[in-house]
Amino acid sequence: MNGKQRVIAAMERKPVDRVPLFPVVTDYIGSRVIGRRMVDMALDPMLKFESIAAMVERFGFDGIEAGIGPERGWQEHRKVAEIGGKQYLTYSDGTPYAQLQENDQPIAIVGEPILKNKRDLDKIRITTAERYENQGCLEPLRELVRRIGDRVFIAGVAASQTMNSLVAWRGSDQATLDLIDDPGFVMAAMETATEISIEIGKAAIAGGVHGIYIGDAWASASIISPKHYEQFCQPFHAKAAKTFHSLGAKVYLHICGNCSPILEMMADTGVDAIEPLDQMTIEGLRDARRRVGDRVCLKGGIDTMALLNATGDEVYRLCVEAIDVCGPTGYILGSGDDIPRDAPFANIDAMRRAADDIDFGIDTKAICE
Repeated sequence: MNGKQRVIAAMERKPVDRVPLFPVVTDYIGSRVIGRRMVDMALDPMLKFESIAAMVERFGFDGIEAGIGPERGWQEHRKVAEIGGKQYLTYSDGTPYAQLQENDQPIAIVGEPILKNKRDLDKIRITTAERYENQGCLEPLRELVRRIGDRVFIAGVAASQTMNSLVAWRGSDQATLDLIDDPGFVMAAMETATEISIEIGKAAIAGGVHGIYIGDAWASASIISPKHYEQFCQPFHAKAAKTFHSLGAKVYLHICGNCSPILEMMADTGVDAIEPLDQMTIEGLRDARRRVGDRVCLKGGIDTMALLNATGDEVYRLCVEAIDVCGPTGYILGSGDDIPRDAPFANIDAMRRAADDIDFGIDTKAICE
Protein backbone atom coordinates (compact mmCIF):
# COMPACT_ATOMS: atom_id res chain seq x y z
CA MET A 1 0.00 0.00 0.00
CA ASN A 2 1.10 3.56 -0.55
CA GLY A 3 0.29 6.50 1.68
CA LYS A 4 -2.86 7.57 -0.14
CA GLN A 5 -4.22 4.03 -0.06
CA ARG A 6 -3.45 3.68 3.66
CA VAL A 7 -5.22 6.90 4.63
CA ILE A 8 -8.29 6.10 2.54
CA ALA A 9 -8.46 2.57 3.95
CA ALA A 10 -8.09 3.87 7.51
CA MET A 11 -10.86 6.42 6.96
CA GLU A 12 -13.05 3.59 5.68
CA ARG A 13 -12.03 1.51 8.71
CA LYS A 14 -10.63 -1.19 6.45
CA PRO A 15 -7.42 -3.23 6.97
CA VAL A 16 -4.06 -1.55 6.37
CA ASP A 17 -0.56 -2.99 6.24
CA ARG A 18 0.55 -0.45 8.84
CA VAL A 19 -1.00 2.57 10.49
CA PRO A 20 -0.78 5.70 8.28
CA LEU A 21 1.21 8.68 9.56
CA PHE A 22 -0.62 11.97 9.04
CA PRO A 23 0.14 14.61 11.71
CA VAL A 24 -0.88 18.27 11.79
CA VAL A 25 2.02 20.29 10.41
CA THR A 26 2.26 23.99 9.61
CA ASP A 27 4.63 26.45 7.99
CA TYR A 28 6.71 26.39 11.17
CA ILE A 29 7.93 22.88 10.41
CA GLY A 30 7.84 23.38 6.66
CA SER A 31 10.06 26.45 6.78
CA ARG A 32 12.64 24.57 8.83
CA VAL A 33 12.67 21.65 6.38
CA ILE A 34 13.41 23.91 3.39
CA GLY A 35 15.72 26.21 5.36
CA ARG A 36 13.68 29.40 5.02
CA ARG A 37 12.44 32.01 7.47
CA MET A 38 8.79 32.45 8.35
CA VAL A 39 8.84 35.88 6.74
CA ASP A 40 9.98 34.23 3.52
CA MET A 41 6.93 31.97 3.68
CA ALA A 42 4.68 34.99 4.17
CA LEU A 43 6.25 36.93 1.30
CA ASP A 44 6.22 33.99 -1.11
CA PRO A 45 3.22 31.66 -0.68
CA MET A 46 4.65 29.35 -3.35
CA LEU A 47 7.21 28.27 -0.74
CA LYS A 48 4.39 26.63 1.20
CA PHE A 49 3.81 24.17 -1.62
CA GLU A 50 7.54 23.52 -1.87
CA SER A 51 7.67 22.86 1.88
CA ILE A 52 4.71 20.45 1.75
CA ALA A 53 6.44 18.24 -0.78
CA ALA A 54 9.70 18.53 1.18
CA MET A 55 8.05 17.50 4.46
CA VAL A 56 6.54 14.43 2.80
CA GLU A 57 9.97 13.41 1.55
CA ARG A 58 11.79 14.24 4.80
CA PHE A 59 9.40 12.53 7.22
CA GLY A 60 7.62 9.97 5.07
CA PHE A 61 4.12 11.25 5.80
CA ASP A 62 1.23 9.27 4.31
CA GLY A 63 -1.00 12.32 4.26
CA ILE A 64 -0.67 16.10 4.43
CA GLU A 65 -2.84 19.20 4.12
CA ALA A 66 -2.60 21.85 1.41
CA GLY A 67 -4.73 24.93 0.93
CA ILE A 68 -5.53 26.53 -2.38
CA GLY A 69 -2.95 29.01 -3.66
CA PRO A 70 -3.06 32.81 -3.91
CA GLU A 71 -4.56 34.63 -6.84
CA ARG A 72 -2.39 35.79 -9.71
CA GLY A 73 -0.58 39.03 -8.93
CA TRP A 74 -0.16 38.11 -5.26
CA GLN A 75 3.31 39.71 -5.28
CA GLU A 76 1.74 43.17 -5.16
CA HIS A 77 0.16 42.43 -1.80
CA ARG A 78 3.30 41.23 -0.08
CA LYS A 79 5.58 44.16 0.60
CA VAL A 80 7.83 44.97 3.56
CA ALA A 81 7.69 48.54 4.85
CA GLU A 82 8.99 50.37 7.91
CA ILE A 83 6.31 52.25 9.82
CA GLY A 84 7.15 54.06 13.04
CA GLY A 85 10.46 52.23 13.32
CA LYS A 86 8.85 48.79 12.99
CA GLN A 87 8.75 46.38 10.08
CA TYR A 88 5.39 45.42 8.59
CA LEU A 89 3.99 43.39 5.75
CA THR A 90 1.70 45.59 3.68
CA TYR A 91 -0.76 45.39 0.83
CA SER A 92 -0.01 47.16 -2.44
CA ASP A 93 -1.66 50.37 -1.16
CA GLY A 94 0.64 50.43 1.87
CA THR A 95 -1.93 49.17 4.39
CA PRO A 96 -0.11 47.00 6.99
CA TYR A 97 -1.58 43.61 7.83
CA ALA A 98 1.19 41.91 9.84
CA GLN A 99 4.10 43.05 11.99
CA LEU A 100 7.48 41.35 11.71
CA GLN A 101 8.89 40.20 15.04
CA GLU A 102 12.56 39.84 16.00
CA ASN A 103 12.58 36.29 14.68
CA ASP A 104 11.08 37.48 11.37
CA GLN A 105 7.80 35.80 12.17
CA PRO A 106 4.83 37.83 10.87
CA ILE A 107 2.12 38.42 13.47
CA ALA A 108 -1.23 39.45 12.04
CA ILE A 109 -2.58 42.81 13.10
CA VAL A 110 -5.87 42.33 14.88
CA GLY A 111 -8.24 45.14 13.97
CA GLU A 112 -11.79 45.94 14.89
CA PRO A 113 -14.38 43.19 14.39
CA ILE A 114 -15.70 43.12 10.83
CA LEU A 115 -19.33 42.96 11.94
CA LYS A 116 -19.83 45.68 14.54
CA ASN A 117 -23.42 45.78 13.42
CA LYS A 118 -25.17 42.48 12.86
CA ARG A 119 -27.03 43.98 9.92
CA ASP A 120 -23.70 44.13 8.10
CA LEU A 121 -23.72 40.34 7.63
CA ASP A 122 -24.98 40.77 4.08
CA LYS A 123 -21.73 42.60 3.28
CA ILE A 124 -19.75 39.38 3.69
CA ARG A 125 -19.03 38.17 0.18
CA ILE A 126 -18.86 34.53 -0.87
CA THR A 127 -16.16 33.81 -3.43
CA THR A 128 -17.24 30.99 -5.74
CA ALA A 129 -15.15 27.99 -6.68
CA GLU A 130 -15.25 29.20 -10.27
CA ARG A 131 -13.75 32.53 -9.27
CA TYR A 132 -10.91 30.80 -7.41
CA GLU A 133 -10.29 28.87 -10.62
CA ASN A 134 -10.32 31.99 -12.77
CA GLN A 135 -7.99 33.81 -10.36
CA GLY A 136 -5.37 31.08 -10.74
CA CYS A 137 -5.65 29.84 -7.15
CA LEU A 138 -5.71 26.17 -8.17
CA GLU A 139 -2.54 26.17 -10.27
CA PRO A 140 -0.02 25.53 -7.44
CA LEU A 141 -2.34 22.96 -5.84
CA ARG A 142 -2.66 21.05 -9.12
CA GLU A 143 1.11 21.03 -9.49
CA LEU A 144 1.50 19.63 -5.97
CA VAL A 145 -1.06 16.91 -6.70
CA ARG A 146 0.80 16.09 -9.89
CA ARG A 147 4.07 15.75 -7.96
CA ILE A 148 2.98 13.65 -4.99
CA GLY A 149 -0.75 12.99 -5.22
CA ASP A 150 -0.44 9.51 -6.72
CA ARG A 151 1.22 8.21 -3.54
CA VAL A 152 0.28 10.64 -0.74
CA PHE A 153 -3.19 11.60 0.53
CA ILE A 154 -3.61 15.35 0.06
CA ALA A 155 -6.34 17.08 2.03
CA GLY A 156 -7.65 20.47 1.04
CA VAL A 157 -8.34 22.97 3.82
CA ALA A 158 -11.89 24.34 4.01
CA ALA A 159 -12.48 25.04 7.69
CA SER A 160 -14.17 27.71 9.86
CA GLN A 161 -17.77 26.73 9.22
CA THR A 162 -18.97 27.99 12.59
CA MET A 163 -17.28 29.49 15.64
CA ASN A 164 -13.99 30.42 14.01
CA SER A 165 -15.74 32.71 11.55
CA LEU A 166 -18.14 34.09 14.14
CA VAL A 167 -15.21 35.03 16.38
CA ALA A 168 -13.29 36.55 13.45
CA TRP A 169 -16.28 38.65 12.48
CA ARG A 170 -17.58 39.64 15.92
CA GLY A 171 -14.64 39.30 18.32
CA SER A 172 -14.37 36.52 20.88
CA ASP A 173 -16.32 38.19 23.70
CA GLN A 174 -19.22 39.31 21.55
CA ALA A 175 -19.36 36.01 19.65
CA THR A 176 -19.91 34.03 22.82
CA LEU A 177 -22.58 36.49 23.96
CA ASP A 178 -24.30 36.18 20.58
CA LEU A 179 -24.81 32.46 21.20
CA ILE A 180 -27.15 33.40 24.04
CA ASP A 181 -28.48 36.79 23.01
CA ASP A 182 -29.20 36.29 19.31
CA PRO A 183 -29.20 32.65 18.15
CA GLY A 184 -30.95 33.63 14.92
CA PHE A 185 -28.07 35.89 13.93
CA VAL A 186 -25.57 33.19 14.89
CA MET A 187 -27.28 30.66 12.63
CA ALA A 188 -27.34 33.15 9.75
CA ALA A 189 -23.65 33.98 10.23
CA MET A 190 -22.69 30.31 10.34
CA GLU A 191 -24.75 29.62 7.22
CA THR A 192 -22.69 32.27 5.42
CA ALA A 193 -19.42 30.93 6.85
CA THR A 194 -20.32 27.40 5.77
CA GLU A 195 -21.10 28.55 2.22
CA ILE A 196 -17.71 30.29 2.08
CA SER A 197 -15.99 27.08 3.20
CA ILE A 198 -17.97 24.95 0.76
CA GLU A 199 -16.83 27.06 -2.20
CA ILE A 200 -13.20 26.79 -1.03
CA GLY A 201 -13.58 23.02 -0.65
CA LYS A 202 -15.20 22.69 -4.06
CA ALA A 203 -12.26 24.56 -5.56
CA ALA A 204 -9.75 22.32 -3.76
CA ILE A 205 -11.55 19.19 -4.98
CA ALA A 206 -11.44 20.58 -8.52
CA GLY A 207 -7.70 21.01 -7.90
CA GLY A 208 -7.37 17.27 -7.31
CA VAL A 209 -7.25 16.79 -3.52
CA HIS A 210 -8.46 13.50 -2.07
CA GLY A 211 -10.11 14.83 1.05
CA ILE A 212 -11.18 17.97 2.89
CA TYR A 213 -10.31 19.23 6.38
CA ILE A 214 -13.26 20.97 8.07
CA GLY A 215 -13.78 22.23 11.59
CA ASP A 216 -13.38 25.01 14.12
CA ALA A 217 -10.99 25.33 17.05
CA TRP A 218 -13.46 27.67 18.75
CA ALA A 219 -16.12 24.94 18.70
CA SER A 220 -14.21 23.01 21.36
CA ALA A 221 -15.85 22.05 24.63
CA SER A 222 -12.98 23.99 26.20
CA ILE A 223 -14.78 27.13 24.97
CA ILE A 224 -18.46 26.47 24.31
CA SER A 225 -20.85 23.99 25.87
CA PRO A 226 -21.73 20.67 24.25
CA LYS A 227 -25.30 21.96 24.01
CA HIS A 228 -24.14 24.97 22.00
CA TYR A 229 -22.04 22.72 19.79
CA GLU A 230 -25.08 20.55 19.07
CA GLN A 231 -27.33 23.55 18.44
CA PHE A 232 -25.05 25.72 16.34
CA CYS A 233 -22.00 23.89 15.01
CA GLN A 234 -22.94 20.28 14.34
CA PRO A 235 -25.54 21.05 11.64
CA PHE A 236 -23.06 23.07 9.62
CA HIS A 237 -20.22 20.59 9.99
CA ALA A 238 -22.67 17.94 8.78
CA LYS A 239 -23.74 20.12 5.84
CA ALA A 240 -20.15 20.66 4.73
CA ALA A 241 -19.35 16.95 5.09
CA LYS A 242 -22.39 15.94 3.04
CA THR A 243 -21.48 18.40 0.27
CA PHE A 244 -17.86 17.27 0.01
CA HIS A 245 -18.84 13.60 0.13
CA SER A 246 -21.19 14.23 -2.79
CA LEU A 247 -18.16 15.43 -4.75
CA GLY A 248 -16.23 12.24 -4.00
CA ALA A 249 -13.91 13.53 -1.27
CA LYS A 250 -13.15 12.07 2.14
CA VAL A 251 -13.84 14.47 5.01
CA TYR A 252 -12.35 14.81 8.47
CA LEU A 253 -13.38 17.12 11.28
CA HIS A 254 -10.82 19.04 13.34
CA ILE A 255 -11.83 20.37 16.75
CA CYS A 256 -8.87 20.87 19.07
CA GLY A 257 -9.03 21.48 22.79
CA ASN A 258 -11.30 19.24 24.83
CA CYS A 259 -13.44 17.26 22.38
CA SER A 260 -14.28 14.36 24.70
CA PRO A 261 -17.75 15.66 25.66
CA ILE A 262 -18.76 15.99 21.99
CA LEU A 263 -17.20 12.87 20.42
CA GLU A 264 -20.56 11.31 19.54
CA MET A 265 -21.84 14.55 18.06
CA MET A 266 -18.68 14.89 15.97
CA ALA A 267 -19.17 11.36 14.67
CA ASP A 268 -22.83 12.12 13.96
CA THR A 269 -21.79 14.77 11.41
CA GLY A 270 -21.07 11.91 9.03
CA VAL A 271 -17.38 12.65 8.56
CA ASP A 272 -14.90 9.86 7.84
CA ALA A 273 -12.48 10.81 10.63
CA ILE A 274 -12.20 13.09 13.64
CA GLU A 275 -9.04 14.81 14.84
CA PRO A 276 -6.80 15.80 16.54
CA LEU A 277 -7.81 14.09 19.83
CA ASP A 278 -6.13 16.92 21.71
CA GLN A 279 -5.28 16.64 25.42
CA MET A 280 -6.07 12.91 25.47
CA THR A 281 -4.12 10.42 27.52
CA ILE A 282 -3.90 6.81 26.44
CA GLU A 283 -6.97 6.17 28.57
CA GLY A 284 -8.71 9.00 26.75
CA LEU A 285 -7.88 7.40 23.42
CA ARG A 286 -9.19 4.07 24.68
CA ASP A 287 -12.42 5.77 25.71
CA ALA A 288 -12.74 7.48 22.30
CA ARG A 289 -12.19 4.15 20.55
CA ARG A 290 -14.87 2.51 22.68
CA ARG A 291 -17.40 5.29 22.15
CA VAL A 292 -17.09 6.12 18.45
CA GLY A 293 -14.42 3.87 16.94
CA ASP A 294 -17.03 1.69 15.27
CA ARG A 295 -18.41 4.67 13.36
CA VAL A 296 -15.52 6.96 12.54
CA CYS A 297 -11.75 6.84 12.07
CA LEU A 298 -9.69 8.35 14.88
CA LYS A 299 -6.81 10.61 13.84
CA GLY A 300 -4.10 12.05 16.08
CA GLY A 301 -3.73 11.74 19.82
CA ILE A 302 0.04 12.13 20.31
CA ASP A 303 0.64 14.85 22.88
CA THR A 304 2.15 17.96 21.29
CA MET A 305 4.15 18.84 24.41
CA ALA A 306 5.73 15.41 24.28
CA LEU A 307 6.65 16.06 20.65
CA LEU A 308 8.30 19.26 21.82
CA ASN A 309 9.97 18.16 25.06
CA ALA A 310 10.24 14.35 25.23
CA THR A 311 12.99 12.16 23.86
CA GLY A 312 12.62 10.24 20.62
CA ASP A 313 12.33 6.99 22.57
CA GLU A 314 9.55 8.43 24.74
CA VAL A 315 7.64 9.63 21.69
CA TYR A 316 8.10 6.22 20.07
CA ARG A 317 6.58 4.50 23.11
CA LEU A 318 3.62 6.90 23.14
CA CYS A 319 2.96 6.16 19.47
CA VAL A 320 3.18 2.40 19.99
CA GLU A 321 0.67 2.64 22.85
CA ALA A 322 -1.70 4.75 20.75
CA ILE A 323 -1.51 2.31 17.84
CA ASP A 324 -2.12 -0.59 20.22
CA VAL A 325 -5.18 1.11 21.73
CA CYS A 326 -6.71 2.60 18.56
CA GLY A 327 -5.60 0.16 15.83
CA PRO A 328 -5.30 -1.92 13.83
CA THR A 329 -8.13 -0.46 11.72
CA GLY A 330 -9.72 2.95 11.80
CA TYR A 331 -6.74 4.84 13.19
CA ILE A 332 -4.35 7.38 11.69
CA LEU A 333 -1.27 8.18 13.75
CA GLY A 334 -0.89 11.90 14.22
CA SER A 335 -0.25 14.78 16.56
CA GLY A 336 -2.77 16.04 19.10
CA ASP A 337 -2.69 19.38 17.27
CA ASP A 338 -0.06 21.41 15.37
CA ILE A 339 3.42 19.98 15.88
CA PRO A 340 5.18 22.77 17.80
CA ARG A 341 7.53 25.08 15.95
CA ASP A 342 10.69 23.92 17.76
CA ALA A 343 9.87 20.21 18.00
CA PRO A 344 13.02 18.14 17.33
CA PHE A 345 12.88 16.43 13.97
CA ALA A 346 14.01 13.27 15.78
CA ASN A 347 10.64 13.19 17.52
CA ILE A 348 8.77 13.33 14.22
CA ASP A 349 11.06 10.58 12.96
CA ALA A 350 10.11 8.55 16.04
CA MET A 351 6.47 8.72 14.96
CA ARG A 352 7.43 7.32 11.58
CA ARG A 353 9.50 4.55 13.19
CA ALA A 354 6.54 3.49 15.31
CA ALA A 355 4.27 3.43 12.26
CA ASP A 356 6.81 1.37 10.33
CA ASP A 357 7.62 -1.07 13.12
CA ILE A 358 4.11 -2.29 13.83
CA ASP A 359 3.22 -4.54 10.92
CA PHE A 360 -0.37 -5.73 11.25
CA GLY A 361 0.39 -8.83 9.18
CA ILE A 362 -2.59 -8.19 6.92
CA ASP A 363 -2.58 -9.07 3.24
CA THR A 364 -3.85 -5.86 1.68
CA LYS A 365 -3.25 -6.74 -1.97
CA ALA A 366 -6.94 -7.30 -2.63
CA ILE A 367 -7.83 -3.96 -1.06
CA CYS A 368 -5.40 -2.07 -3.29
CA GLU A 369 -6.53 -3.67 -6.51
